[in-house]
Amino acid sequence: MQKFKSLSPNLLLFDLGSRLGSLEGYLYAQEKVEKNYLPNWLINVAAGYGCLAPEVRGEIRGEYLALLHKVHNLLRDAYGSEDANTVKIVAMIAEAARTKGESRND
Repeated sequence: MQKFKSLSPNLLLFDLGSRLGSLEGYLYAQEKVEKNYLPNWLINVAAGYGCLAPEVRGEIRGEYLALLHKVHNLLRDAYGSEDANTVKIVAMIAEAARTKGESRND
């Protein structure tokens, strides 16, 4: 998390977009993603989103949730609903839907 807090707002937004976009792309193309990379990839996406300013989170929330839903569907199709990564993305969706851009204290 400290790594994300040290980034400028613009770099933070770029980092989040590139991480989430590349994850969705790999899963969509059914590329061989080392499954052991997925937990940290998801943690980094959630941490990056959480470090954004509340007004930025509020502005991109809809697009962020849409991508999380795509990633969820791809993870579920590839690994099943009970897989730890699928469960994690469900929690990320619930958290993003709940916070609506509010400040987070993690």
